[in-house]
Amino acid sequence: MKFKREVTLLVVPFVLHMLISNSFSFIDTLMITGLGEVAVASIAAASQFTFVLGMVLSATYGMSAFITQFYGINQMNNVYRTMGLMLVTSLFFSVLAFIIVTVFKEQLLSFFINDEQGIAYGVQYVSVIVFVFILNAIKDTFGHALGAIGKIKVNVVFGCIGMGLNTLFNYLLIYGIGWFPAYEVKGAAIATLLSTIISLLLLVGFIYGRRYYLHARFDQLFSFNWSFCKRVYKTIYPLVLHEGIWSLGNMLYAVAFGHMGIVALATFQLARIFNQYFLMGISGFSYAARVMIGRKLSSEDPSAAITNAREFTKLAIYSAIVVSVLIILLNPLIVSLFAQLSPEVQRTFQNVLYIQGVVLTMYFLNHLWIVGVFRSGGDNVFSMKLVLCTTWFIALPLVFLGAYVFHWSIELVYFMFALEEITKSIFGYFRYRSNKWARNLVQDFS
Repeated sequence: MKFKREVTLLVVPFVLHMLISNSFSFIDTLMITGLGEVAVASIAAASQFTFVLGMVLSATYGMSAFITQFYGINQMNNVYRTMGLMLVTSLFFSVLAFIIVTVFKEQLLSFFINDEQGIAYGVQYVSVIVFVFILNAIKDTFGHALGAIGKIKVNVVFGCIGMGLNTLFNYLLIYGIGWFPAYEVKGAAIATLLSTIISLLLLVGFIYGRRYYLHARFDQLFSFNWSFCKRVYKTIYPLVLHEGIWSLGNMLYAVAFGHMGIVALATFQLARIFNQYFLMGISGFSYAARVMIGRKLSSEDPSAAITNAREFTKLAIYSAIVVSVLIILLNPLIVSLFAQLSPEVQRTFQNVLYIQGVVLTMYFLNHLWIVGVFRSGGDNVFSMKLVLCTTWFIALPLVFLGAYVFHWSIELVYFMFALEEITKSIFGYFRYRSNKWARNLVQDFS
């Protein structure tokens, strides 16, 4: 009973938070479809940079496992130090990405799309969206820190405001409404930038204005020394490599689909966005698992954490079955949202949705185990090896063979892409059952 109550209190806000986080790219893509599949493909190409940076920063936010365990034993000074280190690290990667993408945007876009109009759209979008990189580094550091201690409702409230503003600005700026000019693809990027600025100011302003939990002073945030950094970095550097290797692999998937043409790249973009939506439910369970299991791992006996992991795994399987059935039943309705795109894109997208429905259980289990269970105990070396094997040695070679050598259909190449999750779930299961992930990260931490 206690487990169900804890899960309910954590999962619902986390699911809402993930819904909001994923809505920005979904709204951009949905509202841009009126410009045609070239515009959708250009967003797919441009969003690869945001995706790769997001995955690397996701690894950086893996430091939140320390925040959870420090908070569990009431070591607030170390909570603040970890926040400060997370902020500095995420800003470093964001500024680096800002510089690289700004200088080489046209060359980078040309890897994904051959169409001149598509590249022009991509340049317009990227020129604005790079500023969001830096703003998100600050906003998401505070957001993930709050999530690590189970205080996610603030993120949900201000995220809802940001999502609403993003939708409004998209409506006004993409096609030009009233006095507003029609910026087309660039308008979607401006809408994201404006809504991110407002969300950041609201979140940080609330934390410090209301003195809400993590209102750390400047000297508290940056009081970490090299010894502290080394211990934290030693745990998360495999996670950075994991997310870097995985996101680079996913970027190469986009290169392969881009080589197959505008229809394939547009289909891949739509499939990826909806896959993120399908994963929202399990994302809530994964983050709740990381908080609950992480708290229990900070005690001397890990048995309660292991029991929680078993219970979360059952929930993941039940949830996957329900969502899979919904995907299959609602497939025509989902595709109808994109009636402005060509019949070919709609047909391939519909077939890809069926593939996603079939393999969704593997997606759910992988997300729960890697993000919720393994990460709670800092088991990041195994995650790095897992993604290296399944992405780079199995799925990626098959996708490139299908796209460049055998010229398979979009649907068959997408199934090769999905093999990553199928094989990952097989290897992940044995690690999950071994309990080697159940480690106390903060024991004897001075």
